[in-house]
Amino acid sequence: MTTPRTATLAALGVAGIAAAALATGSLLVGSAPASVDGTAQSAHPSQVQLACPTALVDPFKTSNVATAATWSSLSSAPITPAPASITGTGGVIPTGLTLVGQGGGELAGLSAVGCAAPRTSQWIAVGATTSGADMVLILSNPGPTASVVSVDGYGAFGPLNAAPRQVTVAANSSVSVLLAGWFPDENSLAIHVQADGGGVSAWAQASLMNGEVPQGTTLASAIAPATTQTILGVDPKGTSLLRLVSPSGDAHVSVSVADSTGVHPLGGGNATVAEGSTLEMPLDGASKDSTPIALIVSSDREVVAQTTTITLGAPWAERANAWIMRSSAAPATLLTQAAIPGRASLETMASSVLSTKPIRQTSLKTESGVSSTHASLLLYAPVTDGDEAVAQENGDGEQSAAPTPAVTPNIWASPSPSPTATGDAGDAQSTGVSASSPGAVPVTLGGRTLYLAPGVPTLVELPEAAGQVSAPTPIQAAVVISADTAVGRMTTTWNVGTEGISAVSGSIRTVN
Repeated sequence: MTTPRTATLAALGVAGIAAAALATGSLLVGSAPASVDGTAQSAHPSQVQLACPTALVDPFKTSNVATAATWSSLSSAPITPAPASITGTGGVIPTGLTLVGQGGGELAGLSAVGCAAPRTSQWIAVGATTSGADMVLILSNPGPTASVVSVDGYGAFGPLNAAPRQVTVAANSSVSVLLAGWFPDENSLAIHVQADGGGVSAWAQASLMNGEVPQGTTLASAIAPATTQTILGVDPKGTSLLRLVSPSGDAHVSVSVADSTGVHPLGGGNATVAEGSTLEMPLDGASKDSTPIALIVSSDREVVAQTTTITLGAPWAERANAWIMRSSAAPATLLTQAAIPGRASLETMASSVLSTKPIRQTSLKTESGVSSTHASLLLYAPVTDGDEAVAQENGDGEQSAAPTPAVTPNIWASPSPSPTATGDAGDAQSTGVSASSPGAVPVTLGGRTLYLAPGVPTLVELPEAAGQVSAPTPIQAAVVISADTAVGRMTTTWNVGTEGISAVSGSIRTVN
C-alpha cells in the first residue's frame, strides 16, 4: 500500500544552478494505511546573480565606453552608471533592464537589453563583419572564478572555423572581442558561445558605417535554441530580416505573423535551414499594421532565431543621404507574473542616455540629444490548439499570406530602407478586447485588468510606476521604447522577464 503525501515545491532553473528539495514530516507506521499531512517546502538558491551590459563600446578602442542606465526590480530608482551585475538573495529572482545608446555620433542608436544569468551555452544571430560593419562580442563573468570561453562562428555556407576561438574571462570582469578578427567578411554571422565553470553572459554590439554616414547601432542579447519561438516587437514599417541557424541537423522551419488580423503564414516563410549554416528570411510586406507585430517560428529541430530592423532617419548633413536607425529582437519568454519598470523611469533613462556626448563623433558636425521619448508594453497571448478560429474571429478575417519579396535586402551593406513616418506621438495604444470576447485572456497590469485576444499582439500604455504584470495562463510581454532625436526616431524592445532563468512551481509525492 502507499502512503501519499503532497508538498508544494517551487523550483528555480538557472544555468549552472541546481536546486533540490526534501519533503519532511512524520510517518505513522501501522497495520493499516494512514494519510500524513505534508509540509509546504520551497527550493531555491541562496542568491541569484545576473550580469548586466554596462555600456556601448567603441569598436576601435574597446576601453572607450558610453554611459548607460539600469532599471532593476531590486531598486526603487534607476541606476547610473549601469552596474556590472545585480544580485537577489533569499530566493528573490531579480530582473534588470539596461538602456544603452547614443543620440548622435557614429554609434547612434538605442538598445534595451536584459541583465542575464550566466550560461554555459548560448547563441547570437545578429550582425556582420563585412566592410563598414563592426561587431563586438561582450562577455561578462560575475562569478568568483575565471571562465574559459570558446566561440564558434557560422555563416551562410556553414562553419567558419575548424577549431573554437578561445578567450578567458576573469572572475568579476568582462571582455570585449572584435569579431572581425576571428570571422572576417561575413554578412550573415551567427556565433555559438560556450563557457566552462559557472558560465558567462553574452551580448553582441552590431553597427554599420556607409562611408562617413552612420547606419545604426544595436546591442543584442544571447539566446538559446528552441523548436517554437515568438519574437515580439518587430516594426512592420521598417525593413527587417529574420536570421536563422540550425545547430544540429537540417531544420524545416515555418514562420507565421501575428498582427491585428490574427495569426497567418508569412509569405515565403517555409524553408529548410542546413545544419551549421545561417539563413536569412526577408520580412517586407509581412503586415499592413502600423504597430509592432510578432513572429512565430516553428521547427522540427531546435533553431536560433533573431531579427534586425532598419528604418530611415534624418537627412545626412551636406549629403544626399540619410541616417539609418537599427534595432534587433529576440524570442520572448512565457510568463504568468513578472516585474515591469514604470514609464516615467524608462523615459527619464532614455533621455539621459541619449543626451550624453557621443564617444565617436561623426566627420561632420551633427546634432545630438533627444526631443521626446515614450515607453509602451506589447502583450501577446499565444494561440493554443483550440484557438485558431478565435484568433481569426478577433481579427478582421483576412488570413492571406504576405507576398514574398523578390530580393533579400542586404541590411549590412549600404541599406536603403523605405521612408518611415515619424512624429511626436507614439504608436496607437489599445485597451484590449471585451471580457466577453471568445477566448479573451485577462491580464492584470498596474491595478487594472484588460483582456487579450489570442494571437493578436496588443500595444498598451505602460503604467507610470513600476509594478507587476500577471495572467492566469502563460503570456509574453515586451517593453517598447521609442525616442525622437535629431538623427531620427529610435525604437528598441526588451522582453519582460529574466534572461537565462525560469521559475516554476509544482508538487511532489512520496510513497512508502
